Amino acid sequence: MNKKIPILLSLLFFIFIMWLQTSSIESVHQIIDELENIAYDWKIRANILTQHHKKFETSVVIVDVDDKSLAAEGRWPWPRDKLASLVQAIQAGGAAVITLDVIFPQKEINIASEVLDDLNKKNLIIQGLQPIFAKISPDFDYDIQLGHALLASDTVVGFGFNQEPTTVGNINPPLLTLTPKEDKYLDILHANGFIGVNPILAPNVKNMGFVNYAITEGILRRVPLLMEYHRGIYPSLALETARVYLLSNIQLVTAAYSNGRNLEGIKIGSTTIPTDKEAQAFIPFRGPSFTFPYYSATDVLHNRTSSKIFEGKIVYIGTSATGLADLKPTSVSNVFPGVEIQATITDGILKNDFWYKPAWALGAEVTITFSLGCILVLLYPFLGPRILIILTLAIPALIVYLDNLILQYTGFILSVFFPLVVTIALGVLNIIYGYLFESRHRKRLNDMFGQYVPKEHIDEMMKSSGNYGLHGENRDMSVLFSDIRGFTQISETISAEQLKEMLNEVLTPLTEVIFNTKGTIDKYIGDAIMAFWGAPLHDPDHAEHALTAALDMQDALKKLKPIIAERGWPPIKIGIGLNRGEMIVGDMGSKYHRNYTVLGDEVNLASRVEGLTKFYGVDIIVTEEIQRDKTQFVFRHLDRIRVVGKQQPTHIYEMICYKKDAAPELLNEIALSDNGFDLYLKKEWDKAKTIFQQLMEQYPNNKFYKLYIDRINEFKTNPPPADWDGTYVHTSK
Repeated sequence: MNKKIPILLSLLFFIFIMWLQTSSIESVHQIIDELENIAYDWKIRANILTQHHKKFETSVVIVDVDDKSLAAEGRWPWPRDKLASLVQAIQAGGAAVITLDVIFPQKEINIASEVLDDLNKKNLIIQGLQPIFAKISPDFDYDIQLGHALLASDTVVGFGFNQEPTTVGNINPPLLTLTPKEDKYLDILHANGFIGVNPILAPNVKNMGFVNYAITEGILRRVPLLMEYHRGIYPSLALETARVYLLSNIQLVTAAYSNGRNLEGIKIGSTTIPTDKEAQAFIPFRGPSFTFPYYSATDVLHNRTSSKIFEGKIVYIGTSATGLADLKPTSVSNVFPGVEIQATITDGILKNDFWYKPAWALGAEVTITFSLGCILVLLYPFLGPRILIILTLAIPALIVYLDNLILQYTGFILSVFFPLVVTIALGVLNIIYGYLFESRHRKRLNDMFGQYVPKEHIDEMMKSSGNYGLHGENRDMSVLFSDIRGFTQISETISAEQLKEMLNEVLTPLTEVIFNTKGTIDKYIGDAIMAFWGAPLHDPDHAEHALTAALDMQDALKKLKPIIAERGWPPIKIGIGLNRGEMIVGDMGSKYHRNYTVLGDEVNLASRVEGLTKFYGVDIIVTEEIQRDKTQFVFRHLDRIRVVGKQQPTHIYEMICYKKDAAPELLNEIALSDNGFDLYLKKEWDKAKTIFQQLMEQYPNNKFYKLYIDRINEFKTNPPPADWDGTYVHTSK
């Protein structure tokens, strides 16, 4: 086949793929980014599936305002005195840091003060009530109660940035302040306003972190760890929680580029968190939703949890309850609690375990695509379709596997989208091109052999350069005949339609067995099958394959018994005969109809021994030629015979089962039977008869033993001639 055309087509296609990967056209770039994001999501899900079985240990736990808590404690938001009680219960458990994934922008109404004001407005104040209301008013100042609870330990509270230039409540001072120069070249996400903590609660909140997410294409993959507001740098809730836990400050890690300095990470203590230039980090998912330890808030409030579950831990308070709008779509799940995203980021910081895309990633991805593409452009056109298909499937699987290993052991996120595309696209292109030429060759081969051999043989012949002539040749082969016992009587008991259905039901699995053992169906003769092994493909193990087919055909018939009984058909048994020897194989017939078949005395012998299965009362009879040295099967010596049309006698055997399946009792029976037959050949009639009588008493349904007892009785009355060699002559076909 001329390789210039497929190489040229592959090269053009490869150039187009490289252009897509490096294109700066915005619309193309957006499409590619979306496809790469989808590929990233698949990769992360696959990584989670392979790693999720490992035991997950963490210092971060979640107290969850779940549906159970809302049902028990009332709808959200809860009064802040209840939240204060929740914080105090967690503090009592020895928590190291308590983080509330909640924003408190508005002060909570003091019911006592509100009632007193309302009475004053309506001049309904009763003498003596005012001092009472003034006295109890602090008991209803829940913001102060929550604030006191927050001051009692290390706590972090959430706030939110927005792009509108408006502010609500207060936020704490920034962790860092950028110089005008830094503010100019750093691309940290910028905010114009915020929703902070109400002025009553704010003085008691020592630590705050923003809860903003960066959702792209509707999927949450990365989160900002820092945001800039009026040149001040503020931490995310997860980063601030880790900072408080580690008792550390943060530093910006930058590197020089042609356009100035870009942010590459955030240093906290001895840990450097890799980020992009906008201070965003990939979420290092630990598993699907609810991988972290969750405890129901109502159980914590009422002391229904172990007293040590929070000891030394970071405890997030958040919600997974339905309808509270804190369930996010992520790479690993369409419904992922926002509080668990914060917990995941904090856990990643503590373990210094983050995924990230290094600055050199694009260059590495382009190099991988280019190198792989060059190899495949020159390799694929010279491969056959089978190898092409295998490589087109195996190389992407290997790429995905290696990419997953890189992610697990280094944290590098490399896009393998284009290496996968170039492998699959070039593979498919060459498969299609090759198929157009292969199909012509297949058609020629199928025109010659399609009516003679199974599809599997055609496939093998396609892979081989052998000469499969139809002119006829002598070849050592094995041949099999099978026949349904009593088919004439069966056909008289059921309708023609039922007979056709029954034959289809029986012949189909028997044919499958022959095909599965590399056999060729010669023809169907009514209820009979003729098959052979060793042509058109040479098969050095044709005898073993034919013997295997005979046993498997009997097993297949046994599996059909329930179906046959269910449909009310008569019980079906088949007799099988096998022989091996030199036969003529080729295309034979007339100019009107031809058949790829086998001829010769050895074929006729196989047909004759199949007919003898009824005479000896066995299922499978094989000749001595085909059974010789086949120790993996169990045989019983049946007879030494001469059949019609043959002058030379032959020994025949009953094929019973695989050696590995033979019970000790069966092997003992066969050994005794063979001993009896040897005595019979030596004309030691009494000894042989004693053995066969003993066997018949043990196995009264075995026709074979009675046959020899009758034959010995006849010989004792009418002895055979002196030159008798034990041959029994069968005079009928």
